[in-house]
Amino acid sequence: MTTCVVFLCNNAYFNQFQKTCRELITRGNYKGPICLVIGNDMNHIDTYRNPFILENNIIVKYFPDIDFPEATLHIMKTCNRDAFWFEKRFQYHKLHLFNSFFKQWDTIFYIDCGATIFSDIKPILETRQAGQFLAHSDAYPSYVNKLNCQFTNESPYFDILTNNYDVSGDYPQSTIMLYDSSIITESTFDELYNLTLKFPNSKTNDQGIIALYFASIKKIWTQIPIENETKTQFLYDFLHRTRAKPYIILKRDWYLA
Repeated sequence: MTTCVVFLCNNAYFNQFQKTCRELITRGNYKGPICLVIGNDMNHIDTYRNPFILENNIIVKYFPDIDFPEATLHIMKTCNRDAFWFEKRFQYHKLHLFNSFFKQWDTIFYIDCGATIFSDIKPILETRQAGQFLAHSDAYPSYVNKLNCQFTNESPYFDILTNNYDVSGDYPQSTIMLYDSSIITESTFDELYNLTLKFPNSKTNDQGIIALYFASIKKIWTQIPIENETKTQFLYDFLHRTRAKPYIILKRDWYLA
């Protein structure tokens, strides 16, 4: 069973990538393949010859930046959300994580750059399930928010969404994702891209699209376990919510008082 840990960044997040990747190797005790997915702004010789890339045998995989029609960009820019999300639309590059390129490994574990890794990631990798997409609930721990909150209320997009899909349930974050590469087909990226064109009102860019696809359409999302089998440590969370047990990975290492 082969595993690849995957990161994705543009030039602005390259330092964050190095920080998290270094922790993956030193604290996470990970010795397998590592792939860095990049876009247009990093597709040059300095990236491929970077000492950190070479010293750690990191596979650099370039995918072109995703182009959207002007009409789609207009909705993305003007829909009812904070303006900075439009400036962060490189996040849609995450759709490339479901390219058939990644089928060369059995398991893909994606981690956001900037996440903090505290200890061995083996307990997380061992939660893999055949044919499933594992990620953390974005509504955890209250579970009040539902998938529909990931989309702004612009018409006709929100009406089409709620009339054609079940968006009343729980949904995943796209901050870490652990999945069996068998869920990827030759058409998966295109399906995700077309879903983005259909719903340019996704509030936090890629996350709403990925959540809609895997939780509502494909129905293969599974909540990644909160704790390890012995209940002595938490596997992952977005924020540091408690000091009762240590975490393996946190997206943001801030203690939530």
